[in-house]
Amino acid sequence: MILIDWIGHMVATESEEELHVFARKIGLKRAWFQQPKKPSMRHAHYDLTTQRKIDQALSAGAERTGREILTKAWWAKEDENE
Repeated sequence: MILIDWIGHMVATESEEELHVFARKIGLKRAWFQQPKKPSMRHAHYDLTTQRKIDQALSAGAERTGREILTKAWWAKEDENE
């Protein structure tokens, strides 16, 4: 499942690959993927910077969510299993 939070971060619940496939589907470039390089950075995601792109993602099947995005993404699940 693809989730979009209140500020346009787009994450996937199952895997990084799920996120990349969906991003490609809505026309995002892989180079726009934001992968944390150090712990102080937020989380792996794509930024949807326009309402048009958010609407396109929602039309393609993404779901809106709030702060719980931080517990539902694939990388949050990996942290639970460690």
